[in-house]
Amino acid sequence: MAAISIHAELLLNIRQITVQASLPTDCNATTSVRLSSERSLLSAFHDGQVAEIRLPAAVREGSIPRIDPKSVREVSLRLPVAKGTVDQVCSAGPTTWSASSMASSTRLSCRACHVFLVKDSVRLWKDLPSENWAEMMDFWHCHKPDTDETLSHHQNGLRKGYGAATTIQSTAGVGLVDAMYLLLSLDDVHVVLDEESTKLKARDSQRIVLCASCKHPVGVAADADSARIRLYKWEIRLAPKEGSAWQEYPADKFVSAQILAMIESQGVQRFVIHDGRREEYDRSLLVWIFNTNIIYSSTSVPESPRRAMKVYYKIISDPTKALEQEGFKADELQLPDGALQSLQSALESANRILPVSAQRFQDWSVGLVAR
Repeated sequence: MAAISIHAELLLNIRQITVQASLPTDCNATTSVRLSSERSLLSAFHDGQVAEIRLPAAVREGSIPRIDPKSVREVSLRLPVAKGTVDQVCSAGPTTWSASSMASSTRLSCRACHVFLVKDSVRLWKDLPSENWAEMMDFWHCHKPDTDETLSHHQNGLRKGYGAATTIQSTAGVGLVDAMYLLLSLDDVHVVLDEESTKLKARDSQRIVLCASCKHPVGVAADADSARIRLYKWEIRLAPKEGSAWQEYPADKFVSAQILAMIESQGVQRFVIHDGRREEYDRSLLVWIFNTNIIYSSTSVPESPRRAMKVYYKIISDPTKALEQEGFKADELQLPDGALQSLQSALESANRILPVSAQRFQDWSVGLVAR
């Protein structure tokens, strides 16, 4: 017989927890739901089976979970949250591996072979601004530098110090931190460049960067002369401080951080996500970020509760057409192929653990992406 599965989400706006329990057979006299004495553990009983889940927050004292007598294979509950717990559990932490969490003693290694990638010469880490920082400077700058009518638009852009022609320069000994990558000087890393490799499906203008030891792809060159290197966070391991344990995360965690940054700067909730190729479009995604910050628990997910984004998504065949149809409602996000696969896999895996009634919204599939 199939086991009982339970999924719970904290609804911040109404300060309630929604609980959905899927049963292997119809509800009967043996079906019941109980809360523990501390009101943070919920147990479901059915036909001799028991399933337990730690809720995203403690339930208000005096609340008694009651099953709707009309329930059949799926039991739905709404439980009010205890006072003072919402702010505590939902305060978003810093971006994973931000500059503030790193120090001169930070160590980075290849995720595949564990050999060090960054030399001891890197002593300082700084957060990169939003990728559209130059555009925003041009928009908000009250006293713009004078332009020279005898110069081209490109030359004026270089002259004033910001604009489409301007790039952030990395300095030897300083690591710059983005949501998805680390920007470093070539002199500070143990890597080799490989123009022929297509493993990461990077843009034509970028060269693939390989670990010098095992030749595993770890990033791309950030400019034409390959003086600056982008190390993708999901291809490395990192020990933030001296003596701290090594950490590593899947690509979808860093992609979600990038999407959150784009939502904040661009004000859009829909994204067309692709790998930049003009063929094999079957893996491109159209995503709609329905909720940027939820706390959920599931009997199918260890170490619950977890923080995530709730995402509606579609697999699309033509990202260019999707961008045209969405217009100003959507932004574009280009990812390396490995990161795109990780994101799609995370969405599909999350969709499978949701109750059947929650797996679809109209013609969208519903998924969760870790934060």
